[in-house]
Formats: sequence, C-alpha cells, structure tokens
Amino acid sequence: MSLNLQGVFAALTTPFNQQGEIDHEQLRHNIEHYNQTDLRGYVALGSTGEFPHLSMDEKIAVIETVRGAMATDKLLLVGTSELSTRETVKLTNKAHELGADAALVVTPYYYKKVLHDEQHEAHFLRIADASPMPVMIYQIPQFSGVYLLPETVARLSEHHNIIGMKESSGDLAALKDVFRELPQGFAFDIMLGAPGILTEGFDIGCLGAILAVASLAPRTSVAVEQAYRLGYHERAAELQKALAALARKTTGGGVGGLKYAMDQVGLYGFLPRSPLPAPREDEKADIDAALAECGFFERSEDGTTWVEQTPNIHSDYAD
Repeated sequence: MSLNLQGVFAALTTPFNQQGEIDHEQLRHNIEHYNQTDLRGYVALGSTGEFPHLSMDEKIAVIETVRGAMATDKLLLVGTSELSTRETVKLTNKAHELGADAALVVTPYYYKKVLHDEQHEAHFLRIADASPMPVMIYQIPQFSGVYLLPETVARLSEHHNIIGMKESSGDLAALKDVFRELPQGFAFDIMLGAPGILTEGFDIGCLGAILAVASLAPRTSVAVEQAYRLGYHERAAELQKALAALARKTTGGGVGGLKYAMDQVGLYGFLPRSPLPAPREDEKADIDAALAECGFFERSEDGTTWVEQTPNIHSDYAD
C-alpha cells in the first residue's frame, strides 16, 4: 500500500464546549476553513488532538466529523494508538471503516521499564499485519518517553504496510541516523513534526510535514514547503524561521496555547481537556505579540480577529 504524502498536514485540535464535551460544529467550522488552503490533509486524534483524554466513542465521533467535513482531495491520517496492541488494532480497523487513509501509531509509552525495542517492533508488526490500511510510526519522545532505535525503524520499514514515520523529536542528528539505516528499495516516507528543522529535513530526504502550527497558520506552513520545492530555498528558510518562532510561542506550552491562538484568528480553540492547562495571562500576552509580529496575519475589517495572508513564496528579489 502507498499514499502520496508530499506536502503539509495540519495536526487537528479537538474542540470542546463549555461543558467539556466535543464541539462537532466548531470542528466542522475549523475544517471548512482548512479546506480552502493547500494543505495535503489532516491528522485527527494526534497529540494536538488530545487523544489520550478521549474515550473510544469520542474518537470514533471525531473521525466521523472530520471525514464528513473535509475536502475530497485531501488525505486523512488518524491516530489510532491505544495502550494495548489489541485495542490499537480495533481502532485502526474502525478508522478505516470510517474513511481514514492511514493510521498513525505512537510508540507504546506506559510500561517503559519492561518494553524495549523488541516488544515495540512486535507491536507495530502485529498492527501492520492486521490493518486494512497503511500504518505510520509516530515518534514523539518528548511526550512518549520512547525513541525507537534507527535499526528498529529500518527493519519496520521493510514491512509492506508500514509506509513511513512522523518524526517529532526535532533532533536532526537522530533523523540523519534513521536515514543512514534505511534499506534501499523500500517505500518509506518520513514526515517532520518540528517546524524548526523543515528545510534541513527536506534536504536529507523527508517528504513533508505534520504540524500543530499548521492548524493556526496553514497557508504559511504550506508556503515553507512550496518555496523549498520550487527552489526558493532562501525564502523557505525565512518563512521557516518566522513560523518556528510562532510555533514556540503558541505550541511550546502545550495545546492550550495553540487553542488560545486559534481563537484570535477566527478559528475555534477554547480550552484543552483537564488536566492540560490553559495559558496564563502573561502567556496569552506573548501569544498576542507573536501573532502581531510574525508578519503572517492582518487585522480583520472589524478589528476583532487576525486573518492569515498567503505568503509570497518567491524570493523578495524575484521579478
């Protein structure tokens, strides 16, 4: 199985209402906005979507809403990670039934003292064997506390149904180690999860990106990748630097900061689910300043929100 993953995917937030329940109307509102951009697709139920805090029924409902609202030319990747292999297989199969294009599975993260790469590898192989759709490894050690060894990733890349990996550590040296280990002749795509190393990752062979900040600034996130692919590497680096700075201010403190920023740009963010924190007042002020200073947004006509502009992807010196 294969998919054309080249491009940028938005890691979707999961909106909640004042009662703490999922607000499906606002989720559709956000996706309808993203549909107007050149995003390659969406990731539902990832870290940005607060997947550990959702029940199975809630996860299924989110998949249904996203699939129903998204444009037909975009791809849907779904985080199907559960604590056991068995439950991960169940959710992966259900996500496929609901129209997902691929599963994104995080490294098992609870029994760290007794789970090693041997068990992690077996976990992914069992899921891939049972899955009716492609599977991607999700490497995010800053949350999971687990980092698969490059040689383990290389062995998993040989499975016909494991098509790639989202690498969110932001560690460029570790990423290079993975590429050195990958065998030749197998289709295995690596997607970046850290906006600060986009162009460097593209340089060594990464195909695209899955970004939380793309849920706030989708047009700019896409522009970095497009500028790079068209050969405007200096412009891509300029946009990346500003995007990474925005990401640090809005996502560095967790989902709460990103959701607050989304509220300021005409999208729906509101609060994360407890125990994740909402940003403090000083953090909100920093986010407000970042939105004003990054150069990606202009004030709406009524002055109530920021509106993202489509960046010029050409060099400032191009005709």
